[in-house]
Amino acid sequence: MRASLLAFVVAFAAVGAAAAPVAQFAQGTIPGTIRYQVVSEGASGGDISGTLGNLTNLEVLAGPVLAQEITWRGAEPVAATVLTWVLRARTLGPIAVGPTRIRFGDHEVFTNPVNGNALAGGPRGGERPELFTQVSRSKVAVGEPFVVQFFVAAPARAGGEGWEIQASFPDSWSERLPAGGARPEGRPGPSPGLLPLAGWLVIPVHAGRLEIPPAVARAADWGGEPDNFAAPSLTATSRPLAVEVADLPPAPAPFFGAVGELEFSRRLVAADAAGNDLAAIEVSVRGVGNLPLLEPPPLSLPDGVRSFAPEESHAWKASRHGLTGWRRWKIPIEAERPGSYELPEVTFCTFRPGGSYAKQTLPALTLAVGPPAAAAPSAASPTGPEPAPHPLPAAAIAAAAFLAGAGTVLAARAWRGRGARRAPAACDAAAELHQLQRAVQAWADARYGVAAVDAPDALVAAGCPPADATEAAALVRACERLRGAPGLADPAETLPDLRLRVGRLTATASRAAAKLEG
Repeated sequence: MRASLLAFVVAFAAVGAAAAPVAQFAQGTIPGTIRYQVVSEGASGGDISGTLGNLTNLEVLAGPVLAQEITWRGAEPVAATVLTWVLRARTLGPIAVGPTRIRFGDHEVFTNPVNGNALAGGPRGGERPELFTQVSRSKVAVGEPFVVQFFVAAPARAGGEGWEIQASFPDSWSERLPAGGARPEGRPGPSPGLLPLAGWLVIPVHAGRLEIPPAVARAADWGGEPDNFAAPSLTATSRPLAVEVADLPPAPAPFFGAVGELEFSRRLVAADAAGNDLAAIEVSVRGVGNLPLLEPPPLSLPDGVRSFAPEESHAWKASRHGLTGWRRWKIPIEAERPGSYELPEVTFCTFRPGGSYAKQTLPALTLAVGPPAAAAPSAASPTGPEPAPHPLPAAAIAAAAFLAGAGTVLAARAWRGRGARRAPAACDAAAELHQLQRAVQAWADARYGVAAVDAPDALVAAGCPPADATEAAALVRACERLRGAPGLADPAETLPDLRLRVGRLTATASRAAAKLEG
């Protein structure tokens, strides 16, 4: 083991002419590093870049970083340009940076070389640290969790606090675990100070060889005296490891990626009596397993029932045995017409660590859909039964169409004006979306005798212009989608446009009739 390096840089090289760029070492802002700077003063233009010369016993951590300040000497601008690299000494002994090439636009110059020494010293001595990696399993299947734990063999006087560790796990889901754990097996002889650092719970997502790159641990509070700025910081790097990840065997039933000791349940959430919310199927899974990697569960629906994008919620925590918690999907559904619908039984399949599948069958559910609730009467409407429709004069039709269109435009503008101040509540937005959808359906039924407006074909066959039929179907689908999955868009942004489009569509037939009769 090499001695710890608490170093000091000496023997700066003599600088060159005052007009030439000057290179020098400066103390690093991070313990154990130095800054190598090239300073130039004078008029400059164009692109500025730098290329380091030969490095002796140094490695580059970052750079170059360009900084420039413009000052004035009389009427002439003078640019002070600084290029900075962050370096670190590898071992004890001489350090040097050869002449550095600096380019100012098309002009190229070279700096003086800079020499120094990384010297051992300070009250802290002992061995350099070593970083060890331990995996709980060397062979797993896709979705099976395993634990990666890091340990550092540090100098005897180094504490366990203040260590920072960086690790990565490609092609997998990972979550950091608290520090602690068992000592790696096969460590010979007494340990001068084997400290457990943080570990990770890792769940692979692809079959093959999962490469674990080297991790780097650094003692943030270990660096000697502040003046020893050329010393290598107290760091340790682990060796790369690999874990073999096997494919899962063929599943005997519908399978959507569940691995672990998991249990499923589902229930039917009834629709709101006022029609503001859709019915929903709520599927839950809880236990220990690969919860964050699950896709939405498969859903089989009878004819006449449609589903929308699910809303997901979850809660879990990582442990050395896996992820423990639950995950839930709420899938909005809606029937095209009243009646009773049977949602068939469903079988979920889970792969259990150790190589076996477990199946769980959940019983069928019955969805009862009643007739839609009657629309609330407006303040200007009579409270009695709705009178039978009768022909209106052309002038009355044209006036009603104009007022409906103007009122819709003014309402949309007013809503946009106040939308920046207050967004509508979720329940208000759902109720209005339902009213807009029913307005389109009522228009289609009254004008063309078509009750279902989710597809334009029936409207076109009944004599509706194709453009109006397409718009009606698009409006119904948009209202259904936003009601079923309110998180897809902000109601303050979508409702004004939907109001305007519904007003234009439902006034189309009236305007056309007024034009023909006038």
